[in-house]
Amino acid sequence: MLAPAGGKDAAYAALHYGADAVYTGLSRFSARAEADNMTLESLDELAAYAHSLVPVRRVFVTVNTLIQDRELPDVVRLLGDVRDIGVDAVIVQDAGVLRILNRHFPELRVHASTQMAVHNLEGARRLRALGCRRVVLARELTLVEIRHIAAASGLETEVFIHGALCYSYSGLCLFSSHAMGRSGNRGRCAYCCRESFSPGTGRYVPSAAGLPFSMKDLALGDYLPALREAGVSSLKIEGRMKSALYVAAVTDYYRRRLDGALTDAQARALESDLQTIFSRPWTPLYLPGSPDAPVIDSRTVGHRGTPVGRVESIRTDATGKVWLVFQSSRALEKHDGLQIDLPGSAQPFGFAVNGLRLVGKSGVSGSLVIQTAAGARVEVELPVDYPVLPAGAPVYCASSQAVKRRYDFERPRPGVFRMRRSLRVRVALRRDGVRVAAPLSDGNGQVEITLEGPYDTARQPDKTRAAWTSSFERIRDTGWELESLDLEDPDHLFVPLPAIHDARRRLMEAVTAAWTQERNALLQGLARTVMLAPDEPRRPSRGERWTLKLRSGCGLDRWDEPDAQTPDEIVCAWSSPADERVIRREWETWSRLFPGRVLRMALPLIIRQADTDALVRLVRALRADGQAHWEVSGLGGLELLQAACDGKLPPDCTADWPLYVLNRQSYAALRAWGIERVTASPEDDRNNLTELIAVAGDRLEVPVFQFTPLFLSETRPETTGMDLMARNGEGYHIRQDGSRWAMIRDRPYQLVAHLDALRKAGARCFRVDLQHAPGDPDEWVRLWRRVRTGDPVPGGYEANFIRGLA
Repeated sequence: MLAPAGGKDAAYAALHYGADAVYTGLSRFSARAEADNMTLESLDELAAYAHSLVPVRRVFVTVNTLIQDRELPDVVRLLGDVRDIGVDAVIVQDAGVLRILNRHFPELRVHASTQMAVHNLEGARRLRALGCRRVVLARELTLVEIRHIAAASGLETEVFIHGALCYSYSGLCLFSSHAMGRSGNRGRCAYCCRESFSPGTGRYVPSAAGLPFSMKDLALGDYLPALREAGVSSLKIEGRMKSALYVAAVTDYYRRRLDGALTDAQARALESDLQTIFSRPWTPLYLPGSPDAPVIDSRTVGHRGTPVGRVESIRTDATGKVWLVFQSSRALEKHDGLQIDLPGSAQPFGFAVNGLRLVGKSGVSGSLVIQTAAGARVEVELPVDYPVLPAGAPVYCASSQAVKRRYDFERPRPGVFRMRRSLRVRVALRRDGVRVAAPLSDGNGQVEITLEGPYDTARQPDKTRAAWTSSFERIRDTGWELESLDLEDPDHLFVPLPAIHDARRRLMEAVTAAWTQERNALLQGLARTVMLAPDEPRRPSRGERWTLKLRSGCGLDRWDEPDAQTPDEIVCAWSSPADERVIRREWETWSRLFPGRVLRMALPLIIRQADTDALVRLVRALRADGQAHWEVSGLGGLELLQAACDGKLPPDCTADWPLYVLNRQSYAALRAWGIERVTASPEDDRNNLTELIAVAGDRLEVPVFQFTPLFLSETRPETTGMDLMARNGEGYHIRQDGSRWAMIRDRPYQLVAHLDALRKAGARCFRVDLQHAPGDPDEWVRLWRRVRTGDPVPGGYEANFIRGLA
C-alpha cells in the first residue's frame, strides 16, 4: 500500500499506520506544487527512517510534471540529489525526464505517473520497453482492463484506491492552464472542474448553476480482494494536499482492510471516522464496469463529513440562545464541527459545537454537557449568524475531537536518521608520523592526511585499534559511516586520543570536500550535456508547410478543389475504430479530392481494451490500400501502430501534442522512438517555443489555431445541455467524442497574430486543428482560409503564449 506524504508529518503518520511506501514531492517539479512538499534535508531523514524500519519501507519521489527547456539543468541537479539520498523510485511524466534517468541515472528505479494517461496494455508495454519498472494506471479503467494489463504487460501495476478524482483523464486536462494560466501538468491546477456553470449561452445564471464536472471521491475498500486477485502490485491513496490526520486515518483504514482485521461493522465505523476529517461522497468510479455509474456530485462541493442526523427543529431558550435539535447517530462532544446542507447552496453551513446538551424523553433540555453518546437526542447551540435551517436538512459531523485524539503517531527524534555514505579508512602508524587515508568514491585516488611524529611504543597496544575505531565511528554525525578500518601498526605505537580525533576531523573535512567537488563536477557536466542539441542531421528546408486536422465524417467533399491555399497535409482523426468500410471509403475520397497531398490517419488518443482488435484490423487494411502516413497521440497508440505494422513503426509517423514535447530531451526521446515530426503543446509559451524551434526546426509543428479540448473524459457531465457558461462569462461547449466527452471553449486558441514572429524564430510548419470545432464544414472551410491567409479570427485567445507557462 502506497500512501501520500505532502509533508514530513503526513509521511510519518503513513508509516506509523502501516504504509509499505510513501510518495512525496520536493519544492519543484511535483504535480502537487502547493503541497507542503519536502526539503532535501527532510527527505533525507524520511528515507533513512523508512529504511530503518522492519520490514523496510520505501520512499518514492515525484518528478511528475512537464519540464520546459531551460529547466533541464535544474532537473539534473534534483535527480542527483534524490539519487544521493537513496530514494527507492522516481515517479515521472515527462518523456525527457525519463530519457535523462535512463541515460544518466540508471541506478534510480522509474515509475510512470498516472499523468502519462496509460489506459491500455500497449501503453504499459511501451513503458516497459522505455525502462520503467511500474506504471500508475489511469483511474478510469475497469477491473477487467486492470487484470488484463497486470497479467500481460511484464510491468508492475499501481492503481488508485482512494481520493479525489479529476473529471478529465489525468495528464490530458488543459482547462486550468488555458483559463487560469495555472497548468495541471505543472502541478498548479486551479481545480476548474469544481467550479459552477449554468446551462445555455449568453450569460451566467446563478439560480440555474450547478457543478457538472465535480467528481465524487474514489473509494475502493470493498474491492481490495478483487484488485489483489487481479495481480495489482501497488494500491495507491491520493492526498498529498491533505493533513497528517487524514493520511493517518485513511492509511489505517486500508491497512486494516488489507490485513483482514476488520468486521463489516468496524469497517463502517472507520469509514465514518475518516469522513469526519475529509470526505466528498464516495464512488467506485468505473472499476465494476458500469459505464453509467453516478460519479458526479453536481450540487455540493468540498468537505461534507459523515451524516449523523437531520434537523428536527430550532429552539430559542429563555436567555435568547438558539439551539439546533436533532438525534445524532454518532457520539458528539464539545468543539466537534457540524455542517448542514442548505437548499440551493453548494456550500454547507458549518459551525463548532460550543454548547451541547441532552434532550430528555419528555422533550426537556438538560444541563450543558461535554459529550453525548451515539443515538442521543441533542441540542447544539447555534451561532448568532445562522441561516434558515429547514426541518429535515442533513446534519454532518465534519470534525471530531475523538478522531483527532485517536490518530497520534511517532516522529523520529531530529538528527538521528539520515542517509550515510560508507567510508573505508586505512591507518598506517610509523614512528616518524601517521598516515590516514580513504579512497574516493570513483575508485580513482584517495584522500590522505598525515600527523607528524615521533611516536613512542604503546604500553597497551591491544587497545590501539579500538581507540581508532571508536573515534571514526563518530563520523555518523557528518553524513558518513565507517564501513571498515584497516590498521597497520608493526611497531605497536601509541597515538594520543586528541591526535586521533584531530586526524578524524581533518580526514572527514577533506573527504567531504573531495566528494562534494566530484559530485558537483559530475552534475555540472550532466547539466551541460542535457542542453546539447540532439545529434541528428539537419535536412534541407522544404519551405513553409501547413497541416489541417479534421475529424472523420467532417464532410470533406464540401471543400473546394485544390489551390494555393490547400493544406500541404490533411490529418483525419477518428475517436474510435468505426466501421472499417466507412473509414476506408473516406480515405479513398480524400485521396481522390486532394491528389499529391499528404493524407495522414490519426489513431485515437484514448484506446480502450475493447477497441484494440478492431483498430489493428483497420490499420492493416489501410496499409494494404497504400496508406503510409500516420499520427499518434499516446504511448498506447504508438505501440499499437508498431504492432499492427509487423513490429516496425512506419517511417512517416508524427505525434500530436498529448505526447508532450516541451524540452529538447523529450523531443530527442520521441525522435528515438521513431517519430518523424512532433507537435508543440498548445499550453506552451513564446520563449520556450522559440527554444524548441531552434532545436527541432521543421520537425516541430506549431499549432496556430484550434478548438482545444480542455477536458477529455469518460464521464458525461451532469448538465441539461451541451452549452455552458462560467461565472466569469466564458462560454464552453460539450462535444461527444465517440464514447468520450470533450469540453472546448467557445473561443478558439490561436496564434495567427504571431505568425511573423514564429517565422522569424525559424518555425516552418504550422497546424490548424478543427477536429473539435463547432459548426459545420462550410464554417470550417472559412476558418481554414482565414487563418491560412494570416487573418486572426475575432475573439480568439492566446493561452500562455505571452503570459508564460506557470
